[in-house]
Amino acid sequence: MKNLLFILLMALTVNAAEINWLYTYKEASAVATKENKPMVIYMHRPGCESCDFLSEKVFTDENLSTYINQHYVPALLNVSKSGAPKHLVVSASPVFQFVNGKGEKIEETLYGGKNARAFLKILQEVEAKFYAQQEKK
Repeated sequence: MKNLLFILLMALTVNAAEINWLYTYKEASAVATKENKPMVIYMHRPGCESCDFLSEKVFTDENLSTYINQHYVPALLNVSKSGAPKHLVVSASPVFQFVNGKGEKIEETLYGGKNARAFLKILQEVEAKFYAQQEKK
């Protein structure tokens, strides 16, 4: 019985550190508009070592994943099959776009990966900018 409880607790802990990615631009845009949240669009490509590092070491950080899930609409898109508007598509990876529900950039494109603490700081700054832009409208 103790082993079963331990396994359940471990499963909840691991699951808590996951980002709730959406896998199409169209869906992410609709959710961002409905919830009035900024989007973080992570464009990756298969075989990208930096992308693998982000998935394994950065996005598993509980503080970062919780922040993203609460404050953003996260979209994980393959660079070659993104379905994103042309002004957001790039050929490099990893790349992050920070946009509102209409696809308007909040911040310049972020190329390459960051550690969890640095990425969290960037996300907090972008979120503040998003809401500041909302107040001006």
